[in-house]
Amino acid sequence: MLSRTALRPIISHTSLASRRCFSGSLRLGQAAGTPAATVTVKKSSGGFRGGVIGFLIGSSLAFATSFTYLRSEWKIRDDILMEDFASLRATCQRVEARFRVLEDQLAKASKK
Repeated sequence: MLSRTALRPIISHTSLASRRCFSGSLRLGQAAGTPAATVTVKKSSGGFRGGVIGFLIGSSLAFATSFTYLRSEWKIRDDILMEDFASLRATCQRVEARFRVLEDQLAKASKK
């Protein structure tokens, strides 16, 4: 295991390399006729906007996938139900035809 003193040159080297240092000489600022001013950095709220946008995109994708899944399931169940209705209609027509045949036979038997 490395000690902190062994890692210190690595840490200090990477932190210095990643820093940006802006410096201007006093002579350049005075020569241009502008006073030397400090630069203020405005913090952006990009994390908040990114979080909200990411949430909206994620929830939209979740809604779209669940909607398409439920729609396909609904279509499958609807097709099954329509097949059941068609078979019920065919069965009712067969029973009705059978009753007509029986009624005709009864009518013929009662005429004799």
